[in-house]
Amino acid sequence: MVNLKYDLSFHNLCEIMPESKPSLRRVLIVSANPLFREGLRKIYAERWEAKAFIAGTATTMSEALAALHTNQPDLIIVDYDDKTINRAEFLEHFVSDEIPMQVMLVSLGQSGEVLIYDRKRLTPSQAETWDPWPGES
Repeated sequence: MVNLKYDLSFHNLCEIMPESKPSLRRVLIVSANPLFREGLRKIYAERWEAKAFIAGTATTMSEALAALHTNQPDLIIVDYDDKTINRAEFLEHFVSDEIPMQVMLVSLGQSGEVLIYDRKRLTPSQAETWDPWPGES
C-alpha cells in the first residue's frame, strides 16, 4: 500500500467537473504509475472539494507536453520517481512557456520535501519589493 504523507492543503484543490465552476483551479497529474495518479485524484476529491478539478492526467512525456497547452493547468503534479518523464525537459518547458502555472515534484519513494516551482509575472515595481523568503528575517 502506498502512503501519501504529503500535506498539500496549501493548494486548496479537489476534483470536480469544470463546467460547474469556471473559476476552479485546473490540475494536471503526470505519472505512468496508476497508483500515484489514482491516489492523488482521491486525495483531491476527499479534501479540496469545490476548489479545483483534475483537468487531465498524462502517462508519457509527449502526453504531458501536449496537456500543458491543451489543458493549461494552474498546478502540475509530477511523479519525481517516474523514469518515463524526463524532468529536465519537462522543467525546460515550464521555464520557457508563457503559461502561468505551478509545478510540484512529488516522490513516493522518498519522505523528503515536496519541491514546488512557481512562476510569477511581476511589474518592475513589484519586483523591487518582492520578498523571495517571506517570513524569514
